[in-house]
Amino acid sequence: MELDGLRAWIGLVERKLTMRTRVFLVLVAIAVGGAGAAIYLAIDARDTAVSESDLQATRDELAAQIAAGGATDLSQLEAEVTQLKSEVEALSSNGGGSSRKPCSKR
Repeated sequence: MELDGLRAWIGLVERKLTMRTRVFLVLVAIAVGGAGAAIYLAIDARDTAVSESDLQATRDELAAQIAAGGATDLSQLEAEVTQLKSEVEALSSNGGGSSRKPCSKR
């Protein structure tokens, strides 16, 4: 009778050990998969990373475009202001500067 109790106890310990082993193997598989994904992402990030020279070249390009575009826009705006000033002077000399009050909304 004592032997049956020991066999039952050993069976119980064996089942617990089997369950723990399975859980441990699943956790190891998850850890290995996570490590593999981390390594892949690190390599991919290193390959697709922008270097300092690429960034500086892009900054220089943008600065050149802004400088070229800004000068063109500025000269165009100055020409428009000059034209508008001449139109205002022409209207003022032709009697457009009368003392009429603008209409107000009722």
